[in-house]
Amino acid sequence: MTSQNRSRVLIIGTLIFSVIIFLSSQISCLALDPIAIKTTAPAISEKGSALYQAYCSMCHGINGEGYLADEASALSNQDFLVSATDEYILQGILRGRPGTPMSAWDKEKGGPLTKENASEILIFIRAWQKEPSVDVSQVIVAGDSKAGEDIYQRWCAACHGKYGAGGNAIKLNNPVFQETASDGFIRYAVENGRRQTPMAPYKKILNNQQIDDVVCYTRTLKTTTPLIETVAVDAGELSKTIRDRGVLNPGSTPASFSLIKNLYVPADDVFAAYTAGRSFIIIDARPQSDYLRSHIKGAISIPFYDIDGAVGLLPKDLWIIFYCVCPHALSGKAADALKAAGYDKVAVLDEGFFFWQNKGYPSESSGNAKISK
Repeated sequence: MTSQNRSRVLIIGTLIFSVIIFLSSQISCLALDPIAIKTTAPAISEKGSALYQAYCSMCHGINGEGYLADEASALSNQDFLVSATDEYILQGILRGRPGTPMSAWDKEKGGPLTKENASEILIFIRAWQKEPSVDVSQVIVAGDSKAGEDIYQRWCAACHGKYGAGGNAIKLNNPVFQETASDGFIRYAVENGRRQTPMAPYKKILNNQQIDDVVCYTRTLKTTTPLIETVAVDAGELSKTIRDRGVLNPGSTPASFSLIKNLYVPADDVFAAYTAGRSFIIIDARPQSDYLRSHIKGAISIPFYDIDGAVGLLPKDLWIIFYCVCPHALSGKAADALKAAGYDKVAVLDEGFFFWQNKGYPSESSGNAKISK
């Protein structure tokens, strides 16, 4: 090879190497950008892992196995991951499922997470996906909702409730679910089920038309309850909140409770102390988005992730009752943190807030909540 040819080879090789380096840097940037997530090649995010463990694992499980709390789905389930879009999962994190244990975690709605945080969690969740994604966005469902109602009542109502709620499975009438779940996503779930969960595949039980019919009926299950959107409140001034309105019936006879398993107190016992005018503290351990929507009347909001800031501000001589809706996941975490800090009179509302509310015990919504049009 002549020296001229060697020079040409060297120049070409240098150009190829430069192109490879440039493309590698672009691919690296794409993988790390939480907004541009490739579902077929998920990146493991250490930040997302930490956020997931802090805010999601107590209900959905450390490994996304789900069902550690009521209705907390299995996020690592392959049938879910291959059919759910990134946007569907992101909106679930940010907006939650109003009226269920799934809180809205968006900072703009009173939660602790930014949209970037939610994207980091999404990257972490996508790392569980081992099978290729299925594009359900182009699926067209043409069915008869009246025919689908009979099918639904026979095969679906036992778990999802007669009207899409009231069962022990996902609430199909939830406004955020109805808004973010595509027809194709719902159809895929009916057809293929969710492996290793009670949700069976119906493709061998129902024909294609029947599946379309039941999907169309599912779309009629939209709740008539208006969707409550919340606006964030100032998370500061915790000391003032506790001092001014933290104690129920200040100065009266302190409440006394007998606990179940050294931690839980029945709602009826709390209500009895409540109506008797006893002095104690009730703390809503959920994100503020849930508190603003509805809470026990007289309760104050200290989310479980902020409880360390209340140590030393809360009195130790009065009973402190935490609650959530799981019914114990978030409230239990907050109670454990306070007990570890030396508080003895700490308990968790055994049945959770929804039980309290369904019994007709006093509850209220915040003046900072507003109804969406």
